[in-house]
Amino acid sequence: MGNVGGTTVEEHALDLDELYKSYKSYFISIAYQMLGSLVDAEDIIQDIFIKLQIIETNRANINNIKSYVSKMVINACINELKSSRKKRETYIGTWLPEPIVQGTQIEPSEKIIQNEQLTYAFIVLMEKLSTSEREVYVLREALGLKHSEIADLLQMTEMNCRKVYSRAKKKMAVLSDRKQMSYEAHQEQVTTFISALSKGNIEQISAILTQDVTLVADGGGKVVTAINKISSRKHVLALLNAIVTKFFSGKTALAIRVNNQPGILVTKDGVPVGIFSFAWTQYESKIDQIFYIVNPDKLRNIPVLDNVSIE
Repeated sequence: MGNVGGTTVEEHALDLDELYKSYKSYFISIAYQMLGSLVDAEDIIQDIFIKLQIIETNRANINNIKSYVSKMVINACINELKSSRKKRETYIGTWLPEPIVQGTQIEPSEKIIQNEQLTYAFIVLMEKLSTSEREVYVLREALGLKHSEIADLLQMTEMNCRKVYSRAKKKMAVLSDRKQMSYEAHQEQVTTFISALSKGNIEQISAILTQDVTLVADGGGKVVTAINKISSRKHVLALLNAIVTKFFSGKTALAIRVNNQPGILVTKDGVPVGIFSFAWTQYESKIDQIFYIVNPDKLRNIPVLDNVSIE
């Protein structure tokens, strides 16, 4: 076989196979933080490794293949972000990230959710960052690159890089400093929420919501739901009551993990039709944010689940 930079094609292919197996979840986690879409993240990683197999990369000139591929991932995500941001300008209602449901056969769900930077509320908050802020923040936080390295990669000055990172850090601080609660601390609340949905008694969950709780729904213009953010306990309870009254007949609510936190999967005839994800206050341990994803495009990769539980 041929020789690539002193490395045979067979050895080169084997190295790529090992790299893919060892770091696939890591690369996807980076892309997911950048894009908020697991499907797009997986597609990008797949495309990159196909390119690496086709292009005769001179391995002798690559000191750190993991870092090299990581930068390829970032560049691909930057291009995708520019395209996706334009698409979201015409998106009907609020765009929410694609949730990662755990306890299923989905890959790489079980492996990539390892820290607070991949919780659903955190990924949602990242949507508040500008494209440049998101790029710098992920490069700094996820990859641990120096400001000089980030500046070189993004073609900006190091001073500007530091300023962009500082702005992004401040925007993310609201969740970065929040104490992460254990699953057990919220299981009872999720069970109560499921009972309220199933029995149609929404007032049952009033006590576990903060006074200024918000609910954001994403139907993508394909499923009828609230287009704008709903604020205050009174209005959120009214919307949930409308959901239960008009849309919950014939559906089942299951306790699951969504981005490694307690969540709820709604199914009809075993098919996923909605997901509830939550964010809790640090001190009261009450729900202060509810995310309701019913856009079928963001649920299509969730397999049929039976008796899935967070316990």
